[in-house]
Amino acid sequence: MSPLPGLVLLTAAYPFGNKSETFLESEIEVLARRFRRILVLPSHRESGARPLPDNVELVEMGWLDQPSRATKLRALASREAARVVAETLASADAGPHLRHPRGFLDILARNVLKLMELSALIEDRPGLRDAIFYDYWFENSTVALALARRVGLVRAAACRAHGFDLYDDRWEGGVVPFRAFKLGGLDLVAPVSEFGTEYLSERAPASAKDRIRTFRLGVRLQPDLDPPRSDPPLVVSVGSMLPFKRVALVPEVLACVGRPLRWVHLGDGPERAGVEKAVRRLPDCVRWELRGHVDNADVLRFYRENGVAAMMSLSTSEGLPVSMMEALSFGVPVVATGVHGVPEAVTEVTGILLRPDAGVGEMAAALCRALEPERFDRRRIRAFFRERFEAGANYDRFADALIALREDQATAR
Repeated sequence: MSPLPGLVLLTAAYPFGNKSETFLESEIEVLARRFRRILVLPSHRESGARPLPDNVELVEMGWLDQPSRATKLRALASREAARVVAETLASADAGPHLRHPRGFLDILARNVLKLMELSALIEDRPGLRDAIFYDYWFENSTVALALARRVGLVRAAACRAHGFDLYDDRWEGGVVPFRAFKLGGLDLVAPVSEFGTEYLSERAPASAKDRIRTFRLGVRLQPDLDPPRSDPPLVVSVGSMLPFKRVALVPEVLACVGRPLRWVHLGDGPERAGVEKAVRRLPDCVRWELRGHVDNADVLRFYRENGVAAMMSLSTSEGLPVSMMEALSFGVPVVATGVHGVPEAVTEVTGILLRPDAGVGEMAAALCRALEPERFDRRRIRAFFRERFEAGANYDRFADALIALREDQATAR
């Protein structure tokens, strides 16, 4: 048996804070079993830090501090930056980069600086060149990682792709930054949904299509509990209060249902004032609670201790939401707009899909159907969850794929 490889995990902020990349808390446990040593390199610092397994080390890189304008300009004058720009201008994505250069160039400058720091880290830590480098996002340190792979600084490089980092409509410029260059430099790009894989493959150069493979996220299977249904029925929504999440629309739907309900939202964000304004218009028969940010462990505890009748999501854009997986792990049906990867979680067995352009009345009618006591079988929902979203199986499969990258490179040498 070959020795366990090392892994370098590039994140947005994890393990800093308690809000960022909470889904990594489950994945890191599997990765820690499969890799000898893991270094975690976040891009941003937040207050506090979550605990890590014994063989996982947080490395605070210099890029956590804001680079000066002069430093970024020097980075943009480098050969590496010129290479990225040349390939991008020759790609189908050239137009948006030319129309909105400032934001794209800022991303490029930061990634060139990250490449320099990665080079110093690899030189300082013997054996790190043979580690597998894995960015949790398709837009984070991914340009730096693709550059490092192309110049031979690292031998195996991979990333996931979720939502904002995958779909063009989430970017002001109308395209994910430097997509073609990143696809050409990474060994594996792993969208978390089949929809995401199809979406990215349609926009990828022919030479990179075979590097794009679906690897879903997952959550732990929860105890087989059947708490008594609350009276009135309890509807839950989970997620940040961002414009595309449309949390302020939920009270309109609940008001249209026309029956006593209880609604709890778990999550916070910049749209909170609009949500608070919307709930003031709810009829007296609807009780509501906005709990603000809730740690992932407390979200699961809420499901365990309360008889949730349905989860509702009215987002206009999603990857494949872990929040839905968590609801399904408890056998809770989901009512959601059928965007992007959502139909891979919400089926006739597990809930009700809404048309993306559904009106409030249609949404309310769907929620009423979901609340019918015999509409969904919680055991069938949990069986569906086990087959598709169980954390241990999904993260082991992804670890297998990462390790295979190193073995492929060793064979090639």
